Amino acid sequence: MSGFWDGQPELTRRLEEVRSAIREKARSDDSEVQASVSQLLESNGKMLRPAFVILASQFGAPDADRINRIAAAIEMLHMATLAHDDIIDSASLRRGVATLYAVRGPRTAVLVGDWLFAVCFSLVADVATVEDSRAMSRIVARICGSEVSQSAERHCVSTSVRRYLRRIAGKTAALFALSFHVGAYESGCSPDVCSRLRRFGYCLGMGFQIIDDVLDIDGLESMTGKPAGQDLADGVYTLPTVFALRNDDGRLAAALSRRPRSRRALASTAALIRERDGIRQALEMAQLYTERSLREISGLPPGDARTVLENVADSLLHRTR
Repeated sequence: MSGFWDGQPELTRRLEEVRSAIREKARSDDSEVQASVSQLLESNGKMLRPAFVILASQFGAPDADRINRIAAAIEMLHMATLAHDDIIDSASLRRGVATLYAVRGPRTAVLVGDWLFAVCFSLVADVATVEDSRAMSRIVARICGSEVSQSAERHCVSTSVRRYLRRIAGKTAALFALSFHVGAYESGCSPDVCSRLRRFGYCLGMGFQIIDDVLDIDGLESMTGKPAGQDLADGVYTLPTVFALRNDDGRLAAALSRRPRSRRALASTAALIRERDGIRQALEMAQLYTERSLREISGLPPGDARTVLENVADSLLHRTR
């Protein structure tokens, strides 16, 4: 796990319990599943989503063990989507670590992703309400729909800002929102608190994904842990590119039509996106979503959990990986 939560020892301890719960579930299956799940956990980064479940629960009266198991289910859902994403993208690296797809092949990766989905829903059925079980089912459908939309729009220079925002709402923001909602709802929070946290998560997720897409074009490979310009190489045009195409004199569209894949071609295309103000405009939109998220939680009771979330919003906006 990355050092993102180093200043929060209690939360770090709870996240280790979540990781242990996921490993325990894998131990009930064969050695290939165990090894694959361990590999996914080792490249698991910040573990944002289970942390959000735990932090949201602190606005209510949580049963810590039950919340940990719900957080584990949310993280397993996320891990499943990553395993499948890497197959779709033929990705060899994630956060500087070889992907499950690269190490064990597409067959194992897709089956382990399916296993994680199945165990996730089994766990939720055991510990969460029927309403939250249904919400998770809807989220999986929305994530898959967003991936289908993204695949259908590859190499499309006419992608609009609206279509991009709708895509990332389903791909990222919906699961952020669910993480906050389920943590709050399952801890007995009031409807107003649940709604505020859900909206906070949605806005935070939108800003998070925009920054992720900026870093794919403008970040250092040594920091992000994946090849620079991967989205451009795959023909996935994200917000910086969409904004830059609005200001294009034809050169960027021509560069994209050549479907750049070499480091040199990708660097040249990224330079055109920067010159056409795509990076700056995307960062401004990420800032707007972050500001909206902070407005949402400003109405929550003050305390440690709210302070942590305010700091998280700022950290995610200004991150370099």
